[in-house]
Amino acid sequence: MDEGKEYLTTERMGAYYPEKAVVKKSENGVTRALYRDSCYTIDDVNYTRERIMIIKGKRFIISSVFPVESTLTATDKMLELIDADMNKK
Repeated sequence: MDEGKEYLTTERMGAYYPEKAVVKKSENGVTRALYRDSCYTIDDVNYTRERIMIIKGKRFIISSVFPVESTLTATDKMLELIDADMNKK
């Protein structure tokens, strides 16, 4: 389904479709998924992905920020957050 038809059908544009990603491997061996509707920036500290979504006529800018050098996987970080929340209760 093209974006125009998707928007008319679902009232959403810019939905996340992992199957449409292009996977690229950098010179240092890091693998990243690239999407045609996203803007990427990288500096010494962060790798940032920004994209626009339109949902029911409202425009949202989605920003995802990742450290260039991560010490934990996203799953490990999520588990730490869950454990910390469980320990508060």
